[in-house]
Amino acid sequence: MLDRSQGENILFGYGDGSGAHFDAVMAELLAGTDYEEAFAEDLARVDTLGNSVEYRVNLYSPLYFLSSYYEGYGTSQVASYWRIRTGINQSDTALSTEVNLALALEAYGADVDFETVWGQAHVEAERTGDSTTNFIAWVVECCQ
Repeated sequence: MLDRSQGENILFGYGDGSGAHFDAVMAELLAGTDYEEAFAEDLARVDTLGNSVEYRVNLYSPLYFLSSYYEGYGTSQVASYWRIRTGINQSDTALSTEVNLALALEAYGADVDFETVWGQAHVEAERTGDSTTNFIAWVVECCQ
């Protein structure tokens, strides 16, 4: 968000409760505009542990560890089994977010149980039953 007010801007802020710009691609697109300086300043900062926003964004993204495009590929131990449920009526994120995760996990060699659920939003989406019962049954099945 250009004014740093979205939840994502707060998430990648610097711990003072205010948001920060965190997207280097967006910064490039805004070069030469009134937003250029604010983006450059935020992207140049480090947190209290000395970490850049790029470092923190990478740690937040599972694709950083699953895709050979990123330097983090192969640097972590990935769980063997994944169950992902998502509503098709997303308003908080792109529909491709969960699909990309599922595909990256499968390419990495994980066993992925993935479904999108019609008529549900960014919630604990299930076709039948409830998420807790369904998840426990899935864990039991994976462990047998």
